Amino acid sequence: MDLEKSIMTDISRLSAVIFLLLLSAPAFAFEVSGLSVPESFIVDDETGNYFISNINGKPTEKNNSGFITKLNPDGSVVDKKFVQGGRNGVTLHAPKGLLISGDTLYAADIDHVRGFDKNNGGQKVSIDLRPFKPKFLNDLAQDYSGMIYVTDMGTNRIFSIDPANGNKVSVFASGPELASPNGISFSAVKKKLLFANADTGELYWLDERGKPSQFETKKRLDRDLDGIDFDREGNLYVSTFTGGMIYKIDRQGEVQQIMTHLVTPADISLDRVNRLILVPSFSGNRAFTLTY
Repeated sequence: MDLEKSIMTDISRLSAVIFLLLLSAPAFAFEVSGLSVPESFIVDDETGNYFISNINGKPTEKNNSGFITKLNPDGSVVDKKFVQGGRNGVTLHAPKGLLISGDTLYAADIDHVRGFDKNNGGQKVSIDLRPFKPKFLNDLAQDYSGMIYVTDMGTNRIFSIDPANGNKVSVFASGPELASPNGISFSAVKKKLLFANADTGELYWLDERGKPSQFETKKRLDRDLDGIDFDREGNLYVSTFTGGMIYKIDRQGEVQQIMTHLVTPADISLDRVNRLILVPSFSGNRAFTLTY
Protein backbone atom coordinates (compact mmCIF):
# COMPACT_ATOMS: atom_id res chain seq x y z
CA MET A 1 0.00 0.00 0.00
CA ASP A 2 2.88 2.36 0.85
CA LEU A 3 4.50 1.56 -2.52
CA GLU A 4 1.23 2.35 -4.31
CA LYS A 5 0.96 5.69 -2.49
CA SER A 6 4.57 6.49 -3.34
CA ILE A 7 3.99 5.73 -7.02
CA MET A 8 0.83 7.87 -7.09
CA THR A 9 2.67 10.72 -5.39
CA ASP A 10 5.49 10.54 -7.96
CA ILE A 11 2.97 10.52 -10.82
CA SER A 12 1.22 13.56 -9.37
CA ARG A 13 4.51 15.43 -9.06
CA LEU A 14 5.51 14.52 -12.61
CA SER A 15 2.12 15.64 -13.93
CA ALA A 16 2.51 18.97 -12.13
CA VAL A 17 5.97 19.48 -13.63
CA ILE A 18 4.72 18.65 -17.16
CA PHE A 19 1.79 21.04 -16.70
CA LEU A 20 4.11 23.87 -15.65
CA LEU A 21 6.42 23.18 -18.58
CA LEU A 22 3.51 23.30 -20.99
CA LEU A 23 2.39 26.60 -19.51
CA SER A 24 5.83 28.14 -19.96
CA ALA A 25 6.65 26.68 -23.39
CA PRO A 26 6.00 28.81 -26.47
CA ALA A 27 2.80 27.88 -28.31
CA PHE A 28 1.92 28.38 -31.96
CA ALA A 29 -0.62 31.15 -32.59
CA PHE A 30 -0.99 31.36 -36.38
CA GLU A 31 0.91 30.32 -39.50
CA VAL A 32 1.20 31.53 -43.11
CA SER A 33 2.28 29.06 -45.79
CA GLY A 34 3.02 29.37 -49.50
CA LEU A 35 5.64 32.09 -49.11
CA SER A 36 8.82 32.40 -51.18
CA VAL A 37 12.05 32.67 -49.18
CA PRO A 38 10.60 34.82 -46.36
CA GLU A 39 13.30 36.78 -44.53
CA SER A 40 11.69 39.35 -42.20
CA PHE A 41 8.38 39.37 -40.30
CA ILE A 42 7.17 42.49 -38.45
CA VAL A 43 4.02 44.02 -36.96
CA ASP A 44 2.68 47.54 -37.43
CA ASP A 45 2.14 48.73 -33.86
CA GLU A 46 -0.42 51.29 -35.02
CA THR A 47 -2.78 49.02 -36.99
CA GLY A 48 -1.89 45.51 -35.86
CA ASN A 49 -1.22 44.42 -39.46
CA TYR A 50 1.77 42.20 -40.18
CA PHE A 51 4.26 42.33 -43.07
CA ILE A 52 6.59 39.60 -44.39
CA SER A 53 9.40 40.18 -46.88
CA ASN A 54 9.83 37.51 -49.59
CA ILE A 55 13.15 37.33 -51.47
CA ASN A 56 11.56 35.10 -54.14
CA GLY A 57 14.89 34.09 -55.67
CA LYS A 58 18.51 34.42 -54.62
CA PRO A 59 19.40 36.89 -51.83
CA THR A 60 21.79 38.91 -54.02
CA GLU A 61 19.97 38.61 -57.36
CA LYS A 62 18.57 41.79 -58.91
CA ASN A 63 15.57 40.23 -60.65
CA ASN A 64 12.85 42.69 -59.53
CA SER A 65 10.69 39.78 -58.36
CA GLY A 66 10.73 40.33 -54.61
CA PHE A 67 7.47 40.97 -52.78
CA ILE A 68 6.02 41.83 -49.38
CA THR A 69 3.02 40.03 -47.89
CA LYS A 70 0.47 41.88 -45.76
CA LEU A 71 -1.62 40.16 -43.07
CA ASN A 72 -4.62 41.17 -41.00
CA PRO A 73 -4.23 41.40 -37.21
CA ASP A 74 -5.70 37.88 -36.94
CA GLY A 75 -3.00 36.48 -39.24
CA SER A 76 -5.18 36.04 -42.32
CA VAL A 77 -3.71 37.23 -45.61
CA VAL A 78 -4.75 40.67 -46.90
CA ASP A 79 -2.57 40.45 -50.00
CA LYS A 80 0.20 37.93 -50.58
CA LYS A 81 1.92 40.36 -52.96
CA PHE A 82 0.92 43.64 -51.36
CA VAL A 83 4.17 45.12 -52.68
CA GLN A 84 5.45 43.44 -55.83
CA GLY A 85 8.65 44.18 -57.72
CA GLY A 86 7.96 44.94 -61.39
CA ARG A 87 4.36 45.99 -60.78
CA ASN A 88 2.93 49.53 -60.58
CA GLY A 89 6.35 51.09 -61.02
CA VAL A 90 7.79 49.27 -57.99
CA THR A 91 11.42 48.14 -57.89
CA LEU A 92 12.07 45.39 -55.36
CA HIS A 93 14.69 42.71 -55.91
CA ALA A 94 15.39 40.69 -52.75
CA PRO A 95 13.80 42.38 -49.70
CA LYS A 96 15.17 41.39 -46.31
CA GLY A 97 14.85 43.49 -43.13
CA LEU A 98 11.64 45.49 -42.70
CA LEU A 99 10.85 48.60 -40.65
CA ILE A 100 7.74 50.77 -40.25
CA SER A 101 8.07 54.46 -39.52
CA GLY A 102 4.85 56.47 -39.68
CA ASP A 103 3.08 55.45 -42.89
CA THR A 104 6.26 54.18 -44.55
CA LEU A 105 7.23 50.53 -44.78
CA TYR A 106 11.00 50.30 -45.38
CA ALA A 107 12.79 47.28 -46.85
CA ALA A 108 16.52 46.57 -47.14
CA ASP A 109 17.13 45.52 -50.74
CA ILE A 110 20.75 44.53 -51.58
CA ASP A 111 22.18 48.04 -52.11
CA HIS A 112 19.07 50.22 -51.60
CA VAL A 113 16.63 50.89 -48.80
CA ARG A 114 13.19 51.27 -50.34
CA GLY A 115 10.13 52.82 -48.74
CA PHE A 116 6.50 51.97 -49.52
CA ASP A 117 3.13 53.27 -48.39
CA LYS A 118 1.99 50.82 -45.72
CA ASN A 119 -1.64 51.47 -46.65
CA ASN A 120 -1.61 50.98 -50.43
CA GLY A 121 1.82 49.46 -51.22
CA GLY A 122 2.92 52.26 -53.51
CA GLN A 123 6.61 53.11 -53.68
CA LYS A 124 7.45 56.34 -51.83
CA VAL A 125 11.22 56.51 -51.70
CA SER A 126 14.33 54.67 -52.90
CA ILE A 127 17.50 55.39 -50.93
CA ASP A 128 20.56 54.54 -53.01
CA LEU A 129 23.56 53.30 -51.01
CA ARG A 130 25.60 52.28 -54.06
CA PRO A 131 28.09 55.18 -53.59
CA PHE A 132 29.18 53.29 -50.42
CA LYS A 133 29.45 49.98 -52.33
CA PRO A 134 27.37 47.80 -50.00
CA LYS A 135 26.97 44.13 -50.89
CA PHE A 136 24.29 42.67 -48.62
CA LEU A 137 22.05 45.14 -46.82
CA ASN A 138 20.23 43.06 -44.27
CA ASP A 139 18.36 44.38 -41.23
CA LEU A 140 16.84 47.74 -40.25
CA ALA A 141 16.25 49.57 -36.98
CA GLN A 142 15.22 53.06 -35.89
CA ASP A 143 16.23 54.94 -32.74
CA TYR A 144 14.25 57.39 -30.60
CA SER A 145 15.42 60.35 -32.73
CA GLY A 146 14.04 58.87 -35.95
CA MET A 147 17.43 57.91 -37.41
CA ILE A 148 17.35 54.66 -39.41
CA TYR A 149 20.16 52.10 -39.36
CA VAL A 150 20.89 49.26 -41.79
CA THR A 151 23.43 46.45 -41.46
CA ASP A 152 25.61 45.34 -44.38
CA MET A 153 26.84 41.77 -43.92
CA GLY A 154 28.84 41.97 -47.13
CA THR A 155 31.19 44.79 -46.12
CA ASN A 156 30.99 44.60 -42.29
CA ARG A 157 29.48 48.04 -41.80
CA ILE A 158 26.35 49.66 -40.39
CA PHE A 159 24.96 52.71 -42.17
CA SER A 160 22.76 55.47 -40.80
CA ILE A 161 20.01 57.17 -42.80
CA ASP A 162 18.66 60.54 -41.69
CA PRO A 163 15.05 61.04 -42.90
CA ALA A 164 15.05 64.58 -41.49
CA ASN A 165 18.02 65.47 -43.69
CA GLY A 166 16.93 64.24 -47.11
CA ASN A 167 17.70 60.60 -46.23
CA LYS A 168 21.40 61.39 -45.98
CA VAL A 169 23.47 58.20 -45.72
CA SER A 170 26.58 57.89 -43.54
CA VAL A 171 28.79 55.06 -42.30
CA PHE A 172 27.79 54.75 -38.64
CA ALA A 173 29.96 51.82 -37.55
CA SER A 174 32.73 49.65 -38.96
CA GLY A 175 35.61 47.58 -37.64
CA PRO A 176 36.62 44.04 -36.64
CA GLU A 177 33.69 43.62 -34.20
CA LEU A 178 31.35 44.00 -37.16
CA ALA A 179 32.21 40.70 -38.82
CA SER A 180 28.96 39.99 -40.69
CA PRO A 181 26.56 42.23 -38.73
CA ASN A 182 23.10 40.75 -39.14
CA GLY A 183 20.12 41.60 -36.90
CA ILE A 184 19.89 45.06 -35.35
CA SER A 185 17.41 46.47 -32.85
CA PHE A 186 16.95 49.51 -30.63
CA SER A 187 16.45 48.96 -26.90
CA ALA A 188 13.84 51.34 -25.49
CA VAL A 189 15.08 50.42 -22.01
CA LYS A 190 18.80 51.02 -22.61
CA LYS A 191 18.25 53.71 -25.27
CA LYS A 192 20.94 52.00 -27.35
CA LEU A 193 21.31 49.97 -30.53
CA LEU A 194 22.31 46.32 -30.37
CA PHE A 195 23.48 44.20 -33.28
CA ALA A 196 24.19 40.49 -33.74
CA ASN A 197 27.50 39.32 -35.16
CA ALA A 198 26.68 36.32 -37.35
CA ASP A 199 30.28 35.13 -37.65
CA THR A 200 31.16 34.96 -33.96
CA GLY A 201 27.79 34.54 -32.25
CA GLU A 202 28.38 37.68 -30.19
CA LEU A 203 26.17 40.69 -29.48
CA TYR A 204 27.37 44.30 -29.38
CA TRP A 205 25.88 47.53 -28.09
CA LEU A 206 26.57 50.67 -30.14
CA ASP A 207 26.91 54.07 -28.52
CA GLU A 208 25.80 57.32 -30.18
CA ARG A 209 29.13 57.50 -32.06
CA GLY A 210 28.88 53.93 -33.36
CA LYS A 211 31.50 52.55 -30.96
CA PRO A 212 30.77 48.89 -30.10
CA SER A 213 30.87 47.26 -26.66
CA GLN A 214 30.09 43.61 -26.08
CA PHE A 215 26.82 42.50 -24.50
CA GLU A 216 28.08 39.83 -22.14
CA THR A 217 26.02 36.64 -21.87
CA LYS A 218 26.34 33.95 -19.19
CA LYS A 219 26.34 31.26 -21.87
CA ARG A 220 28.02 31.30 -25.25
CA LEU A 221 25.58 31.56 -28.16
CA ASP A 222 25.73 29.62 -31.40
CA ARG A 223 27.15 31.31 -34.47
CA ASP A 224 24.98 32.44 -37.36
CA LEU A 225 22.84 34.74 -35.23
CA ASP A 226 20.09 36.38 -37.25
CA GLY A 227 17.06 38.31 -35.96
CA ILE A 228 17.02 40.14 -32.62
CA ASP A 229 14.33 42.11 -30.77
CA PHE A 230 13.50 43.32 -27.26
CA ASP A 231 10.34 42.88 -25.22
CA ARG A 232 8.96 45.67 -23.01
CA GLU A 233 10.93 44.49 -20.00
CA GLY A 234 14.23 44.63 -21.88
CA ASN A 235 14.63 40.89 -22.44
CA LEU A 236 16.26 40.03 -25.75
CA TYR A 237 15.10 37.37 -28.23
CA VAL A 238 17.61 36.03 -30.77
CA SER A 239 17.31 33.50 -33.60
CA THR A 240 20.10 31.30 -34.98
CA PHE A 241 19.65 30.73 -38.69
CA THR A 242 21.39 27.39 -39.21
CA GLY A 243 21.06 26.26 -35.59
CA GLY A 244 17.28 26.53 -35.68
CA MET A 245 17.03 28.01 -32.20
CA ILE A 246 15.49 31.00 -30.46
CA TYR A 247 17.17 32.31 -27.31
CA LYS A 248 15.75 34.52 -24.60
CA ILE A 249 18.42 36.59 -22.85
CA ASP A 250 17.52 38.66 -19.78
CA ARG A 251 19.10 41.97 -18.80
CA GLN A 252 21.65 40.18 -16.61
CA GLY A 253 22.83 38.05 -19.54
CA GLU A 254 21.16 34.80 -18.45
CA VAL A 255 20.45 32.69 -21.54
CA GLN A 256 17.42 30.46 -22.01
CA GLN A 257 16.87 28.30 -25.07
CA ILE A 258 13.12 28.60 -25.62
CA MET A 259 12.72 26.93 -29.04
CA THR A 260 14.82 24.40 -30.96
CA HIS A 261 14.75 22.42 -34.20
CA LEU A 262 13.20 25.24 -36.22
CA VAL A 263 13.85 25.44 -39.96
CA THR A 264 16.08 28.44 -40.72
CA PRO A 265 14.42 31.06 -38.48
CA ALA A 266 15.58 34.32 -40.07
CA ASP A 267 14.84 37.92 -39.05
CA ILE A 268 12.49 37.42 -36.11
CA SER A 269 10.77 40.30 -34.31
CA LEU A 270 8.22 40.74 -31.53
CA ASP A 271 4.57 41.76 -31.40
CA ARG A 272 4.74 43.27 -27.92
CA VAL A 273 0.98 43.92 -27.68
CA ASN A 274 -0.02 40.30 -28.25
CA ARG A 275 3.22 38.86 -26.84
CA LEU A 276 4.14 36.98 -30.01
CA ILE A 277 7.48 36.06 -31.56
CA LEU A 278 7.19 36.51 -35.34
CA VAL A 279 9.26 33.85 -37.10
CA PRO A 280 9.96 33.71 -40.86
CA SER A 281 11.20 30.27 -41.96
CA PHE A 282 13.60 31.18 -44.76
CA SER A 283 13.89 27.81 -46.50
CA GLY A 284 10.60 26.50 -45.10
CA ASN A 285 8.66 29.07 -47.15
CA ARG A 286 6.34 29.76 -44.25
CA ALA A 287 6.04 32.13 -41.32
CA PHE A 288 4.50 31.53 -37.91
CA THR A 289 4.08 33.08 -34.49
CA LEU A 290 4.97 31.79 -31.03
CA THR A 291 3.66 33.12 -27.75
CA TYR A 292 6.18 34.37 -25.19
